[in-house]
Amino acid sequence: PHTRKESVLSMYRHEITEIAPHTWCLSEFRLVNAFLIEGEEKAALVDTGCGIGDLAGEVRALTDKPLIILLTHTHFDHDGGVFEFPGVPVYVNPLDGEHAEEDHKNMEKLMGTTDYNKMRRFYIQSRGPIRCPDLDQEELLKLVPNHPTEGSYPWHPVNDGDVIDLGGRTIKAILTPGHTPGSTCFLDAENHILFSGDCANISIILERQPENDMRLVDICNHTMTKLWNQESSFEQLAVGHDAVTLDKQIVRDYRDLSAGLLDGSITGKYEETGFRKGDVARLGMAELWYQCDA
Repeated sequence: PHTRKESVLSMYRHEITEIAPHTWCLSEFRLVNAFLIEGEEKAALVDTGCGIGDLAGEVRALTDKPLIILLTHTHFDHDGGVFEFPGVPVYVNPLDGEHAEEDHKNMEKLMGTTDYNKMRRFYIQSRGPIRCPDLDQEELLKLVPNHPTEGSYPWHPVNDGDVIDLGGRTIKAILTPGHTPGSTCFLDAENHILFSGDCANISIILERQPENDMRLVDICNHTMTKLWNQESSFEQLAVGHDAVTLDKQIVRDYRDLSAGLLDGSITGKYEETGFRKGDVARLGMAELWYQCDA
C-alpha cells in the first residue's frame, strides 16, 4: 500500500513546461523554478529549487542522459535540491561556491535556523500564500523531506565565459553579480534563451547596505549593461521566480532603472509588500528592491 507521503507526491508534482525543444521548466509549486536542458550526450539542470517534492523523479522521467547541475547562485531556494542528486557534478561560480556555507549560515539571521528542512517549511509558509495560493499549504508541507539534509556539497568551478558542451548543444556561463557576488546566467544562444536565476526576475532583490550605500546598484547596472550588450543572442529570460519566461526588454529596463537610481533621476521609496520590505523603484517591466530588508 502507498504511504501518505507517496500519495501526496503523486498529487503534488512539479509543473512542467516545455519552453524550447528538449528544454523544460520544472516549477517547484510556483515557489521557484529549475530548468532542464538536454543535449545529445548529456543534460544540464539549471538550479534545483528548495528540495520540496520529487525533482529527481521528474528529471529522470524527461531524460535518461548523464546529468550535470549548473547553479545560478547558492541561495538555499536554488541549491536545496542538490542533495536529491548524489554523485551528479555541481557547477557554481567560485565567488558563490567558496561562500556557500557562509551564505547558508546567514540564513539563520532571517529564518532562525540553518536546518534545510526548517528553511523549506519557512519558505512554503512565507512564499506559498503569495506564489501558489490555490494549493493546499499543509499538503505542500508534507512534501518536505523527513530525513536531514547535509549543509554542504562538493562543487566544481564554472567561470565567466566558460562553455559547457552537452553534445550538439552548448551553454555559455556569464558572470552576472548583484543578487550575489557569483550569480551566473547560462546562455543557450541556439535557442535564444538566457537562464537568469535571480539576476533578473519580475523583481530583483539587493540587500540593504550599510548607510544605504549604492554599491550593489552600481554592480547591478554593470551586470545589466553587460547583458544588454549581447542582447542579440537571446530573446527571452528563463527566470527563477514569479514567471517561467520574460521578454529580454526587462534587462534594458533594469539597466535604465539602476542608472537612474545612481544619477538621481529616479528615486525609490520604502514599501512593505507581501514578504518583501525595503526601498524599491520601478521602471517599465523592472522592479528593483535596491535596499531590501527582507
